[in-house]
Amino acid sequence: MKRIITFGLFLVSLSFLSSCNIAAVATYLVSPDPSKGAMYQLQNVPTVVFVDDRRNVMHPVRLRRVVAEQITDVLLEKNLLKTMIAPRDVMRVSAMNDKYNSPMPVAELGRAVGASVVIYVEMTAFGLTSDGQTANPRASCNVRVIDAVDNIRLFPIDTSSFSVNERMNKVGPNRVTNSSDARELAEELAVLMGEGVSKVFYEHTTGRLGENLQRK
Repeated sequence: MKRIITFGLFLVSLSFLSSCNIAAVATYLVSPDPSKGAMYQLQNVPTVVFVDDRRNVMHPVRLRRVVAEQITDVLLEKNLLKTMIAPRDVMRVSAMNDKYNSPMPVAELGRAVGASVVIYVEMTAFGLTSDGQTANPRASCNVRVIDAVDNIRLFPIDTSSFSVNERMNKVGPNRVTNSSDARELAEELAVLMGEGVSKVFYEHTTGRLGENLQRK
């Protein structure tokens, strides 16, 4: 009799645990995705994105334009800005002045292409592998928003810059073994970097816990 009672209690416990698990799953499914608000609200004025690589971490150089154009496209698609100057224009002005070893200040670059505001992105890291053999794409940059008219920093206020870090997960480990795959991977990382920077300026979902787990 005692065994029957014990077994019955065991079944009840299993039923209770299953009910808890089902309830937890149900709560997970109906709860809204976690989100993060905009770090800075852009003014609706002519704006240009300038990606700088003074540390020479991006190869080839055209990847700077990929990052800048991705940021520009997202901000326009999200209707955050009405007027944005093509990144190639500000890159051209910057390159002309760099030839004479006299980089123009960011505010001057903005004014030179008719921008009132410059989203200045300074690349700090950009790599496809940590050991030279296995794909592990990571990139980081510092972001500032500069008022080109008054030559003042609009964002961030409390620190000199805001850091954005991106890492590609679920990447085939052999995607750096040949030049064609490596070029494609570098472009994907540049696009991801651009998306990461653009998220500084609008509210976005951050994903569930399980979706945020990093590949080791």
